[in-house]
Amino acid sequence: MTPREPATHRDATSRRSGLRQVAGLSVLIGCLLLSACAVSPQAQPRSISVQATAQETLKATLSMLAERGFVIRHGDGNLGQIDAVLASRSGYEVHAQVTSGGERPAGLVMQNGDTYLTLSGRRGGQPLEAVELDPLFIDVQNRLGLLP
Repeated sequence: MTPREPATHRDATSRRSGLRQVAGLSVLIGCLLLSACAVSPQAQPRSISVQATAQETLKATLSMLAERGFVIRHGDGNLGQIDAVLASRSGYEVHAQVTSGGERPAGLVMQNGDTYLTLSGRRGGQPLEAVELDPLFIDVQNRLGLLP
């Protein structure tokens, strides 16, 4: 064996180790980039208060969603929550929360009673804008007889 052979072997081993590190780092960076793309913005809640009981408001909200073609995925009268998806549009979902008294909910835009209806939703992974939620609020208020 010449003195050159062990150095060549060490160089080849060192290169392979370096390539493995670069490949591992590339995979890690790729995963981080993909996970950053998968993060979607939070749906911003929008709330109104009404002069009706929590039960009446929840029933009116449930009725409005069903008549608009939403499929109720989850409804809990004790918690005052409804989760629904629009049957005709994949990826269009609405979350409704009805509370009474207590703390004012986030996104309160109209104060007219002590029962709060909070809506938020998504379409295609993106939060619904206020203009998309407003017709739902108006429909619930009509059902409760609160609009002229």
